[in-house]
Amino acid sequence: MNKKLRKAITSGVFCAMIFVLTMFVKFPVASGYVHFGDALIYVCASLLGPWGIIAGAIGEGLADVAGGFAVYFPATVIVKALIALPFSLFNFKNEKLLSVKSGLLTIPSGLITVAGYFIADMIIDKAYALVDIPGNLIQAAGSAVIFIIISAAFDKANIRNKLFRG
Repeated sequence: MNKKLRKAITSGVFCAMIFVLTMFVKFPVASGYVHFGDALIYVCASLLGPWGIIAGAIGEGLADVAGGFAVYFPATVIVKALIALPFSLFNFKNEKLLSVKSGLLTIPSGLITVAGYFIADMIIDKAYALVDIPGNLIQAAGSAVIFIIISAAFDKANIRNKLFRG
């Protein structure tokens, strides 16, 4: 199978998994919910580079629309593309998904989540701007932990080579 086609198909599968993990595996907080779809965005961007950016933005954007948060769709698409960017730039070519560097990449991505949604809340409804910060911090920390767990499992199973060899 053509490598571009394989990446496009894998991106679509990740987009669907990100949607499901965001839409259905969530925990309510004061102003919305915390989910771990970001962890899969980190994995996807590490495996697929730019395709991972697209999958993450679309998957989580659609989850916002389907979940009744359509007003956040534009912000989510931008924020999720930005959180995938460090992994796409600095972890995409690595042999392993999990390394000290990739673990540290969760920090700027988590900060992008918190800052991005703070800015979005300042535009959409200022009353939620400060209320959202704790939930976004929990989401960022939880996503980092889940990313580490998934990446370790994917590395042990040699997923990168299995997906893209030949």
